[in-house]
Amino acid sequence: MFDKVLKTPLFSIEWRANIPVLRYVFGSCFILGVTSLLNYDLAYLTPVLALGYMAPGAKPLGFKKGGGFILFLTLITGLTVIFTEMFLAYAMVFMPLLILALLWLYYADKLPMTVKLFSLVSLIIITFVSIDSGAIGSYVASKLVLNAFMAVLLSQIVFWVFPICEADLPFEKKQDEVKKQSENKKFRYALNTIIIILPVLLLFYMFKLSSSILILTFIAILSISPALSNPKVGLVMIVANIMGGIFAIIAYNLLVIVPNFIFMMLVALSVGLFFGSRLFSDHKLAGIFGTGFSTFLLILGSVTASDAEAGGEVWNRVIQIGMAVIYVVTAFGILNKIQQIIKHKEI
Repeated sequence: MFDKVLKTPLFSIEWRANIPVLRYVFGSCFILGVTSLLNYDLAYLTPVLALGYMAPGAKPLGFKKGGGFILFLTLITGLTVIFTEMFLAYAMVFMPLLILALLWLYYADKLPMTVKLFSLVSLIIITFVSIDSGAIGSYVASKLVLNAFMAVLLSQIVFWVFPICEADLPFEKKQDEVKKQSENKKFRYALNTIIIILPVLLLFYMFKLSSSILILTFIAILSISPALSNPKVGLVMIVANIMGGIFAIIAYNLLVIVPNFIFMMLVALSVGLFFGSRLFSDHKLAGIFGTGFSTFLLILGSVTASDAEAGGEVWNRVIQIGMAVIYVVTAFGILNKIQQIIKHKEI
């Protein structure tokens, strides 16, 4: 969509037709700017969480619905803290309950995607950082609620500037079509996802790998897409995330040369236009580019917020996310092959 805009004379551009792209790109950069200036703990998560509220087909929440989301997310984090404090030390109880909770989240389609993503992030991060200390888990839980509140508030300000219009209708229809799945398909997808993330959950729990929690979190987030069962989609997912990582590395190195807030915003805007123009398109793999842009924002935000060796941190983030993407895509591919072989034998 935006590729055509760049080749069109300024005064002949149909700006209303491009409002969804502009909302997504300028909105995400606005939120990145606000959270960078406020610089509260885990502020780099806010732009990533807010992307879901501005994604193709998303609608403004309104005061009542937005408040309901915040209350629900607060309840989720609170229950996660209680669950962790009660059962973390008892592996035979903790792991089955955690798996059941994840299975329900992957299966449920009535929850909005943003709420589902936040619940996944909360469940994974809070439980596994609590391995080091319960106090850390409670602290992270409070900061996650703050991030959720800021994501809802700032994304709705973006909708006030870029209101819903006719150009959003095609994306809303696509969202409705995606939700129409049979109960059998939803359960099979949820079960397959649990099979894929279970080895990683056990690995992180047994060896207390809380320092690499980003890998586990990204595996849980990436697994939420049923489209990854398609090998071609998986390959594009790897490419899109690698591109997001490469853009983050380039952006960081540019910011080392020109350490300026306005320059950072311009760089983020340029990258946003690249990914956003492809996300808001008719291509069947368009949704993958949203993940690529979230990767860019996550890496850029986390390294610019870091006080120590940010140069090494940016590469560390890229490697961790790359490992998560490759694992998810490879695991889905192997699982599909095994299931196909079993089907052929049964026939």
